[in-house]
Amino acid sequence: MVRIYRSEHVYDEPPQTPLLAYYVRYPNPFARHVLSVDVIDRFINPTTGQLHTKRLILKRGILPKWASKWLPASNMSGGRGLDAWILEESIVDPPFWNDGTATASATTAASDIAWDDALRHSGQTRVDNAQENDPAYGLQPRLRFIQANLNHRKFMHVIESGELHAGSNDTTLHKTQAEIKSDFGGAWSSMIRQRIESYAVGKFEVNTDASRKGMSLVMTRLRSRQPLADTAEFYPPPPPQFGESWPAPGAVPTPKPAAQSPLEGPRDGRWFWQR
Repeated sequence: MVRIYRSEHVYDEPPQTPLLAYYVRYPNPFARHVLSVDVIDRFINPTTGQLHTKRLILKRGILPKWASKWLPASNMSGGRGLDAWILEESIVDPPFWNDGTATASATTAASDIAWDDALRHSGQTRVDNAQENDPAYGLQPRLRFIQANLNHRKFMHVIESGELHAGSNDTTLHKTQAEIKSDFGGAWSSMIRQRIESYAVGKFEVNTDASRKGMSLVMTRLRSRQPLADTAEFYPPPPPQFGESWPAPGAVPTPKPAAQSPLEGPRDGRWFWQR
C-alpha cells in the first residue's frame, strides 16, 4: 500500500529569498539529522535559462524500537540511527518563464514535458496541475524538486516532490507531496508494512514542520546577512586584506555584505537572471 502525504506552507516573502534559502538551509538547528550535502551537478540551460541542480544528501533517521530489530546490524549507524542517502534533482525557472510570450511558452512546455516524464518514471505526479490564476505565478522564479532515498528502499521508499512559486501579495507557496511505500517482508508482513508506512507519514509531518522553521530561520539570516548562530563555527573568517589584520582569538568577526544572489533585481521593472 502506498501512503501519500501533502502539505502547503506560505512564506511572507517573494520567491527570491525562499528559493535562495532552499539551497543554503543546511546546516541549521532544525535539521541536525542532515549530515552532509554535496552538489554533484549544476548547470544553466542556455536555451531556457533554467538552473538545474543535482545534490546528494546524507540524513540520519531514528527508527522506533519495534522496527530496529528487523534490520541487520550492518545497516545501523549506531544505536537506532539509520543513515539514508538521498538523491535530489531540482529546476529553477527564471523570472517571466510563463509571461505569455511565444518564446517563453515554447521553452516552458519543453521543460515541463521532460520534468513530467521524470516524475512519471519515479511513480510520482505533479503536486499541482491546476492553472494558477495569480499573474505573479509565471512572472516570478519558480523552483521544482524531486528527491528519493537510494538505500533501504525495501524497508521504506520515500519519493518527495514539491514546488516553490509566487503567491499573492508578495508571498511564496511551498507545496510538498511525499509517496511512502514499504516492501518489507513477504505476503505475511502486510501488517508490518502498514505500520512502517504509518510511522513514516507521522514522522514526515513532524520533519516538514521543522523544515519550514529552518527555512524561516535561514531567510531571517539572509535578510540580515549573518551566518547561523548555531553554525558560525563552520564559517571561518576570510583572510585579511590590505590594511587589515587577523581578528583576535575568540572575537566575533563583523559580517561583510554577502555576494549578490543569482536572483538579482529589479532592473527596469523586471528581475534579472544572473549567471
